[in-house]
Amino acid sequence: MSNPGTDLMVFPTTGELIALDDPGQCARALYEIAELKWKIREMERRLREVMLEESIRIGSKTLHFPNGVTAKISTPAETQWDYHVLAELVQVGLPADRFEALVMAELTYKVNQSISRELSGANPVYAEIIDRAKTRVPRTPSVSVDRKAEAT
Repeated sequence: MSNPGTDLMVFPTTGELIALDDPGQCARALYEIAELKWKIREMERRLREVMLEESIRIGSKTLHFPNGVTAKISTPAETQWDYHVLAELVQVGLPADRFEALVMAELTYKVNQSISRELSGANPVYAEIIDRAKTRVPRTPSVSVDRKAEAT
């Protein structure tokens, strides 16, 4: 066991010393950390919104700033498929085994992107049905930032 008051941590934002042998101080510090995390997440969300707005305003997904910081905006989207539309492939001649390879049953239907591209490329009727079956669903845009190494 250590001596009372010798195990200390410095709270990063205030410089306050937290005695690790004092559960009350530790609990208060944990509470303050939780509040700080919430404030940081909220600030980060708003800053990302500003970067997205700036990206839209200037028409570029890569933003370069004079301080050497570069922000990259990505807007991922998820493809959702309509099983009933895909089932039309069988009605127009797609063999059942190819349909089973294309669509795998889960809680929702999962479409093998590779096979959908093969089928679309091989038959324009299949391509039209496959195109009608999918919907691109935008996800939350993300922003990544990087700083160039400063010259020494």
